[in-house]
Amino acid sequence: MTRLHVAIAALCGPVGGPTTYARRLGAALATRDDVRVSVLTDRPGDFAGVEVVPLPTRGGVDRLRWQYVAVPRAVRRLRPDVFHDTKNALPFLLPCPAAVTVHDLAYHTTPTTFGRFSRAFLKVATADAVRRARAIVVPSQATAADLRRIHPASAGRIHVVPHGIDAAQRPDAPTLTAARQRLGLPDRFVLHVGTVQARKNVDLVVAGVQELRRRGFPHRVVVVGRDGWRADAALAALRADATAVRIPHAAPADLAAIYALADAFCSPSAYEGFGFAVADALAGGVPTVVSDVSSLPELCGEAAVRLPRLDAMAVADALAAVLGDDALRARLAAAGPRRAADFAWSTAADGHVRAWHAALAARA
Repeated sequence: MTRLHVAIAALCGPVGGPTTYARRLGAALATRDDVRVSVLTDRPGDFAGVEVVPLPTRGGVDRLRWQYVAVPRAVRRLRPDVFHDTKNALPFLLPCPAAVTVHDLAYHTTPTTFGRFSRAFLKVATADAVRRARAIVVPSQATAADLRRIHPASAGRIHVVPHGIDAAQRPDAPTLTAARQRLGLPDRFVLHVGTVQARKNVDLVVAGVQELRRRGFPHRVVVVGRDGWRADAALAALRADATAVRIPHAAPADLAAIYALADAFCSPSAYEGFGFAVADALAGGVPTVVSDVSSLPELCGEAAVRLPRLDAMAVADALAAVLGDDALRARLAAAGPRRAADFAWSTAADGHVRAWHAALAARA
């Protein structure tokens, strides 16, 4: 049987959910014998077991040249059966049917949390991509619902393919002790991981933990993640709290230790397409508090406490309930890994292969 040949564009320079998705999907596809994968990427060292086509980029607005000049030129040389873009956009003049991953539509649902240029590019690029794609992959039912609402003509081409969740690393006690000392982590802390940007509501985590301390809890806040769009409120809150710990970037081993040392994880995000940081908290058995919006209830099921509203007092109340109740904390710690085990990268790879065959069939 002739293997399906798929060319996948994976822009991995910016750290974040789409980068994690592209890397882990590539690894899952590398184990299959029914598909030939060519990855077009700015980070060739991130992919093994597949054909890699290096396409350097300088970052920033150079994404436009990468997306609309370098990628289609490489695809025309490869002549694959299907092209798949992993980040909300499609090049022009492709020689084959195309699929696209739409991670979220946050620029529509929370538009004020984006810069003007980024919002304009994402609106135009995503609208064009979902119009031309023969198959559209989304990571959650929530994103699928948003896509059907905002782009109704896309409904028949949507494939809901949840991401996988990696099993948590379990650092030993000496490793945890060394990480705590080296990173300056407090004895008791609430964790937030992710790009610090307006829609993540990091300032609510900071204020909520401050309220916890006023109630007698000893916890401080630890925030791991780079600066993102319109992060002024969050950064100001972090600067104003002398007890807060900010780690702009953590190596994978350090991040595993940080999760393992946290007493709770909190994500009061206004919108998520999937929620990798929350997924990692679940996998690690960290008692988790999330907003009751977009994909997060779908991701967490009953393995997290949901916020009734997005404000600092709601965050403090939920964290106090978790941190003050040994039985609840133990239940969440056990439920998280069970929930995370429902999301496998092999299953995600299966869903993508089905979407690519649907894209081919749509051409016929």
